[in-house]
Amino acid sequence: MFRPTAFLLAISMVFLGLLSAVSAAAIPQETDIVALGQTFQALRQVKGHWDGADFNPAVDAFNGEKHQVMQKLYAVYSKPGVVSADIVATMGPSDEIPANILAQLRRSAPQVSPPTNFKYIVYKWRGFHDYIWFRVNMKNDMVQASEFYAAYE
Repeated sequence: MFRPTAFLLAISMVFLGLLSAVSAAAIPQETDIVALGQTFQALRQVKGHWDGADFNPAVDAFNGEKHQVMQKLYAVYSKPGVVSADIVATMGPSDEIPANILAQLRRSAPQVSPPTNFKYIVYKWRGFHDYIWFRVNMKNDMVQASEFYAAYE
């Protein structure tokens, strides 16, 4: 006996599976760091809501293409001991950091003796609403700490 609801449910599941497979295929795997870096650098040039343009799902949406690429790159580079030159070679130069964000990052830095000089590398996802930061020890040029900061608003 033919059941229209079961048939429609099965067709819907197949369609949704194909749709998610197609969108996931556009994003390089985390093992292909060069391709992820190229994709990220291309997406950095795309204007979205946080850049004064219309909302663009690829760069503005949670779990959009830019967000997913940044999550994969963060997973690779967020570990202490990563050389900052590797991050910049893959992701491009840091975004310019506004004074208020830099002050916030410096306040969160550990107070150590003797003092350690740090620099920050920052990559915006949705402006400075959500972004990745890396604290780099300037003595050895290695990541000391990092975070994928999200405002959760």
